[in-house]
Amino acid sequence: MGTWTKLLGRMSSKSLESESSNIIRTIAANKIPGSLSLALDGTLKKGHDMKIFGAGTVAALANRDRYARFTSSMLAVYETMEAELDKATPENCPVVHHVWKQHSHILRRTCSLKADLEDVSKLQSTSKATEEYVVGLQIAGAADRERGGGRMLGYLYCRYFADLFGGQMLGRPTQLALALPIDTPRHYIFDLPCSRREYIGSVYRSLNEAGKKLSAEEFDKVVDASLLAFAYNQRVYGEEALLVDTVRGVGNVCTGYVSALMRTKKQS
Repeated sequence: MGTWTKLLGRMSSKSLESESSNIIRTIAANKIPGSLSLALDGTLKKGHDMKIFGAGTVAALANRDRYARFTSSMLAVYETMEAELDKATPENCPVVHHVWKQHSHILRRTCSLKADLEDVSKLQSTSKATEEYVVGLQIAGAADRERGGGRMLGYLYCRYFADLFGGQMLGRPTQLALALPIDTPRHYIFDLPCSRREYIGSVYRSLNEAGKKLSAEEFDKVVDASLLAFAYNQRVYGEEALLVDTVRGVGNVCTGYVSALMRTKKQS
């Protein structure tokens, strides 16, 4: 499994390297010393295992049943995360409210994931790793509201930045591999008001504004929450066996692309 996992990790890394890596390198808002954006980008380097992410993503394309289970897990995570973010108010959790109020209309994924799941299954299932992730989100949200902290910003960073940087590149391979309807999966599609680079920069700036309002202790807890979120994600992505399904997933992507090319040639 190690060889395949490394290969898929490299494939994912290369697929995200060009535009996404250029964005993260050249945006100014995540380079400010002492900023929350800079600290959270540090968790990306420490906590994000690209091999697990790559293998888990491709393994989910092995067949529609596995994709349905993965989508169901993501729906449970986003539904819980967004419910906790929605509970933040100017009174009980001002820093989280500040960021979420500005970006919830763009970032929110629950409705899209529900529609994606309905394409392949009518049932929503939960796994042990997903349930642990959900509980972790609920604990973080409750702690923020009790103390006026910002832990949920760490969770927000972990999931939504993954979507903004790399998720959109996964939509077409997923659609082809599983013969899904055109313009799906929906949860990879963002209705951005500007370029992706500009929008990501605006989220970074919002995080920095929130970070300035946090005590040093609460600032560190946001960073810790991001690392914990990455750990939860790794468990969800790697919960099922990877080796056989990564091979099947790669095969499905290749077959899907070939079929799409053949259809295009016939139509031309």
